Amino acid sequence: MATKRNAGAFDFGFTMPEWPMPTFSNWAFAEREDRIEAKAVASFQKMGKTVLTHAEQAFDDHMEFVSHRLHEDFECAKSLSQCTMPEESMATLQSFYTRMATEYQEHFEKQAALFRDSFSENAAAVEELNETALESVNELSKAAEESLEEVKPAKTFAKRKTASKT
Repeated sequence: MATKRNAGAFDFGFTMPEWPMPTFSNWAFAEREDRIEAKAVASFQKMGKTVLTHAEQAFDDHMEFVSHRLHEDFECAKSLSQCTMPEESMATLQSFYTRMATEYQEHFEKQAALFRDSFSENAAAVEELNETALESVNELSKAAEESLEEVKPAKTFAKRKTASKT
């Protein structure tokens, strides 16, 4: 089992004793990795929740719109069946198509606003994820430096030990 001072079973640094990169202590990275992972996962969860919430709102709104439009279509057909003069039919159709065009435009604007809101919220989550990535680079480089500092005294001791044998 790997400990803070000795490397694990898959550390092959012993095969190349003069390798310029020392083995890193896994413990120098553990806490930082956990914190960074938690922040990254939280950002992805926030994006998923945002997408699902806005998709649900968009589908609900669209279903209400479709239901309303279907009702209006049947009402128009009913009104047309009661018309007795061509002018009356034309007025009914003109009114129907004017309302329909307005309602479709309003529906599209609502759907576009939902898309914009979702995009804006997800852009903010992506920005948080970007900041987490930058933080992870800084934190992991600090951990590497700390690990190097931990390994230096052990290397010096090993060199002294081999020098005293000769």
